[in-house]
Formats: sequence, structure tokens, C-alpha cells
Amino acid sequence: MKKNALISVIKRECRTLWSRPLYLFTTILFPLFALLFMTTIFGNGMIDSIPVGIVDEDNSAVSREIATTCSAVSEIKVTERFSNTAEARDALLSKKIYAYLIIPNDFQKDMLANRDVSLTLCYHFAFLSVGSEVMQGFLKALRIIAVAPLQQTTDFLGIDDTTLEAIASPISIVAHPLYNPSLDYSAYLSFPYFWVLFQILILLNIAYSFGKDFKKENIRDCLSAGNNKFSNVVIGKLIPYVMIFSIIGFFSNVVMFHFEGYSLDSNILVMTFSCVLFIMATCSIAVFLFSLYPNLPIIISFISMFGSLGATFAGVTFPVDAMFGIFEKFSQLFPIRHFVVATDYLRYESDIAVYLIKPLLILSLYNLLIVISILLFKKRFKAFLKDERFMQDNI
Repeated sequence: MKKNALISVIKRECRTLWSRPLYLFTTILFPLFALLFMTTIFGNGMIDSIPVGIVDEDNSAVSREIATTCSAVSEIKVTERFSNTAEARDALLSKKIYAYLIIPNDFQKDMLANRDVSLTLCYHFAFLSVGSEVMQGFLKALRIIAVAPLQQTTDFLGIDDTTLEAIASPISIVAHPLYNPSLDYSAYLSFPYFWVLFQILILLNIAYSFGKDFKKENIRDCLSAGNNKFSNVVIGKLIPYVMIFSIIGFFSNVVMFHFEGYSLDSNILVMTFSCVLFIMATCSIAVFLFSLYPNLPIIISFISMFGSLGATFAGVTFPVDAMFGIFEKFSQLFPIRHFVVATDYLRYESDIAVYLIKPLLILSLYNLLIVISILLFKKRFKAFLKDERFMQDNI
């Protein structure tokens, strides 16, 4: 009877999903749209040809050569030329450009006279990724410019370019960006950001589903399908969602790691298993929060805030370890934090078994919240029945 009751709840939930277009949109179409959005939003994944400006106060052959050299660097592109810094600053504030280089008066004269000369670079660093790329682009260009005056002397002395580079830069740095050698923003950000967005959709769908069925006028019908057992009702309602979201999760992994070519050092099935644990943990959180305060409008607002905070506490754009201690501990309450830790190992490390135990175990433990939720639902329903009998006795 228990098995039949569980199946009855599952069938009832499937009928509800099929009969309401809103459910199909939020559980299937919206996550697929989120996948399309997150895999295309960063374009080719590279930041290049960032618009910058030149404030040329010298207007000499050397200053024009500097502008040409800057445009030759892939990271930046000189799109504006200004006669004074006030115009350049206005363009920077209006985001027409993201940096400008100031070439002072008499720059060429001072350089040819072997006097100390300097160039001033002002760049927009409110956007950290853009600011870093702009700075790197200018430094690359200015390194070429700084060597140019020496080249005339070394050519006269018969010193080749290799020796000149060794003199100008005696210590050479060979950089090896680990885990993302192509510096592809899409490969690094699209995967976790998709799951942050997917987490919010899961939370909202589960909360809305329980909110609709656990109204006073619907709860009896729901319990009747589950043989008057909240365990059958809660688990039966969750199973269709977990299955649908797991299929979407597997499809997302195939798209990102097979078709998009994102780095994955482990098996895609292991990655999917981690995703299923995360989906179950997120569903458990949604049910638990609803069981604490089953007022649908309020809990929807709270769940939206909880899901949005997950984007911060996931540690994708800012390391959790660098946050204040209390927030670092608070981040442990969010399933997305443990999921990102686990999937980072799966994506970038080949020998990861020992590192996966803790985050995957924590994701599994979130399912214990289902037991607490069932007990809270029982307690609240008993109070509801008591109030109902009281009202009938006084009519």
C-alpha cells in the first residue's frame, strides 16, 4: 500500500506538471534558456580590442608611433584621440573608453636628449576583468616602446635583439596559467553561473509546488493520494522534479563539456552524479524553508534572496577564504558552495578522489532536512485539524 501511495503521489504530480504550462516553462524551458544564455553570453570567451584613448600633448612622430604600437596589441584598440585630459576623463566616465594614455609636452625632445620621461596611464578599474586586460595590454605595448630608444644605439654597436632584450629585461618571466591556459572567461564562468541560476529556478519551483498543494483547501486531497502519510507526499512530489532537473543537468554537462569543449579532467558521469546530489540538496533546502514558514509569497521572496546570495558565496568571482570569518562560515550553509568546490576538482584535477569526499558528503547530508520537514508538516497539520474541530464545535 505504501508503494502504491508513493506512486499515486508521483502520478498526481506528473499530471499537475503536464496540465499547467507554467510548470513546464519553469521546469524545462527556462533552464534550457538559461543554458543557452550562459554558454553564449561571453562570446568567444576572450576580452580583446577594448576601446582606449590617447591624450597626445606632444603631437610628434614618436607620440604617433606610440599610438600605433598600442593599437597593434590585441587586448586594446585606440579609438579616441584627445587634446586634453578633461575630454579623456569625460569619455572614460561615460564608458566610451576604458583607459587613456597621456603623452606629455616635449616627450620626443626629452627622450632624444636622454632626459627622464614618463607616460601616464589612467584606466577604469571598477570593472576588474576589463581593468586587468587594459593594464596588461598597455604594459605589453609600453615594453616595446621602452626598448625602442635603446635599439638605435645597440644597432650601431652591433648588438642583436636577443641581447638587447636580456639587457632591458634581465629577469624573464615565463607564465603558465594553470587550469585555464587560454584565459577563456566563458570556460571558467559559464558552468558555475549556470548552476547558480539553475539553483534559483529549482528553489522557486519546489517552493511553488508545495505552496500550491499545501493550502488548506488542497492538503486533504494531497494527503489522500499519499495514504495520509506526509513522507509519501513529500518524497512523491520531489521525485518528478529531481528526475527532470537531473536530465537537464546531464544535458547541460554534455553541451558544455562535449560540444563547447570546456575542460573536464574526470568522467562526465561522475560530474553528473555530483550535479544530482546538488539538485537533491537544493530541493531539500526548498522544502525545509517552506516547512518553517508555509506562507508562499513570503517564502518565495526569501528563497529568491537565498538563491541570489549563493552567487556570492559560491566563491566564483571572489574567494570565500578572503571574506570576513563569519561570512566564510555562513557560506557553508549554501549547497552551491560545496558543489562549486567539488566540480572545480572534477574540472581541473585528474587525481581528485580524496578531495571529493567532504563536499559530496555534505551535499548528501542536506537530504536529512527532508526528515525534519516531514515532522514539521505533521505538527502543523495536527494543529490545523485541532483548530478545525474547535471551529466546528462552536458553530
